[in-house]
Amino acid sequence: MNPIEGRGIPYSVFRTPYLYQISSGLLLVLAFPAVGWGFLAWVALIPLLASVHHAQNKSQAFGFGLITGIIFYGGSMHWMTHVTTVGWLLLAIMESVYIGVFALLVYFGMKSKVPVALKVLWIALAWTVTEFLRSEMPVFGFGWNSLANSQAPYVPFIQFANVLGAYGLGFLIVLVNASVLYAWFRRKEWKTTLGLIAVVALVLAGLWSYGKMNLEKPFEPKEYLRISVVQGNIPQSVKWELMAKDKILEIYEKLTQLAALEESDLIIWPEAAFPGFFNSDLQAARITQLARQVQTPLLVGGLHWVSEREVYNSAYFLEKDGGVIQRYDKLRLVPFGEYVPFKFLLGWLAPAAEALGISDFSSGKDSIVFRWARDEWPFGVLICFEDVFTDLSRHLADRDAKFLTVITNDAWFGKTAAPFQHLQSSVFRAVENGVAVVRAANTGVSAFISHQGRVLATVKDARGEETFVMAQRTLDLPLVTVRTLYRQGGWMFPYFAIGLFLMLSFVIFRRRIVREKQRAEEI
Repeated sequence: MNPIEGRGIPYSVFRTPYLYQISSGLLLVLAFPAVGWGFLAWVALIPLLASVHHAQNKSQAFGFGLITGIIFYGGSMHWMTHVTTVGWLLLAIMESVYIGVFALLVYFGMKSKVPVALKVLWIALAWTVTEFLRSEMPVFGFGWNSLANSQAPYVPFIQFANVLGAYGLGFLIVLVNASVLYAWFRRKEWKTTLGLIAVVALVLAGLWSYGKMNLEKPFEPKEYLRISVVQGNIPQSVKWELMAKDKILEIYEKLTQLAALEESDLIIWPEAAFPGFFNSDLQAARITQLARQVQTPLLVGGLHWVSEREVYNSAYFLEKDGGVIQRYDKLRLVPFGEYVPFKFLLGWLAPAAEALGISDFSSGKDSIVFRWARDEWPFGVLICFEDVFTDLSRHLADRDAKFLTVITNDAWFGKTAAPFQHLQSSVFRAVENGVAVVRAANTGVSAFISHQGRVLATVKDARGEETFVMAQRTLDLPLVTVRTLYRQGGWMFPYFAIGLFLMLSFVIFRRRIVREKQRAEEI
């Protein structure tokens, strides 16, 4: 251990080290809704990094990260207990493994004999690599509450996402955390300290300046599209009850008629708003008739039945004459929620899963850009948590979608932080791709988001409540599209980070091998 770097951390870190990891976990929880103090993210990792610096071995470092991860994910995603307590525990543990791996990688970087600048860079890259794997890994990828999402309330700061995306902003947040830590460790080396403080100042000032400049750019919408979203507020306990079907359809019919009175160009229903198989249920005729009655195109969430083994979670686009012109089938299904993965190994769990209410949907084949009478304004659809995955939104924007819609049902999770955390993902997809995003949620948050990440309006009641209210909202959405730097190549940042991290790994471990060889020769 470098004695200079070790100064400033109280001796109690050795006696009560868990206080540091718990502190980091709690700070991260507070940075996200329900509290939403996003500014805490810029210092939240410092206690964890300090304890990893003093870890006695790599196993201890991994354990420190695991503790922070369990506190963070267990606390911020406690809403999952409304569905399954066991699933919540398993998810918190699984997600915390990535924080453990991050802490382990940090341990190796901190113990290496390289300049402080490389250590700081190593820590930020380690976070980017592990967060990218956590979010994008096939089947088990779950990018909920990515570090950058905590900054969604600070519109100027999130503008940087149109350059390097959420991963790039997350990289800078961790860079600041690491710089502050080492500025404290090396505070008696004034040149090093000043350099690290300068890094922090440049990052924060740069983000603010770029954001303000981006927001002040004049733009003239080519057109305003009058869009309505309807929020039925159907309790999950009755959503699929046969006796409730008529009442559910009546609610959506009335909300749609209200929206039509405001001369909407498009009316959007939430995920699975139609309580049945839209393509085979006789009640679907009510919806096609409704479209003809209001003379307005409808986007309707509903299930699509092909056979006992082939059922899709879909979005139907109906023209104003009631005809279904396009359908999108959800691509990214929720593991152990909408299907049982690895059926060749876990197929025996299917009966138990069905008993627990786990659906067995088929995955769609391709993303769809909906083209309609408004030829100049095609749009893309994301269902449920698909807005968490950066590539789905980018592919739609690259295929000329002028705005995105997210239809979802977060009623599963009760009156918790889940809908507000979900909203943050949509905000970042808007900024990254330079397109507006419209959300229609069964119980909220239903919202209109500009291409700059501003939440322009939400569905709410007279008390200002945005979730678990039955209402509709119409807005003239300014249709502005920007081909952002993110779409032109900035989306590759995490791959660049992985490459740079591997190069630094080679440098660090090569130095370690040379040093050990020299020691052996001396002996």
